[in-house]
Amino acid sequence: MKARQSMESGSQELTRQATAYLTSLAFGVTFLVGTFAGVDGMTTLLRSVIAGGVALVAGYLLAPPAVDAVLTALARDEAKRRAEHKEDE
Repeated sequence: MKARQSMESGSQELTRQATAYLTSLAFGVTFLVGTFAGVDGMTTLLRSVIAGGVALVAGYLLAPPAVDAVLTALARDEAKRRAEHKEDE
């Protein structure tokens, strides 16, 4: 039970980190593109905040299934590797 709870906590932490990374990347790219294009500062800031907000919402919706799929595949491969290793011994 405790291992399952720890795994869920780790999955949530990875989801949170992925969403934060996606949000900061969206904000930064939007801000830099707007600045280099010569757009007014407040307009660039507003567009960047909107892009960051959209990325945050998208991250919370899309990141959990992706993180769960990756962790499941890693666990399956690890179990297969351990089974093969036991057969070799």
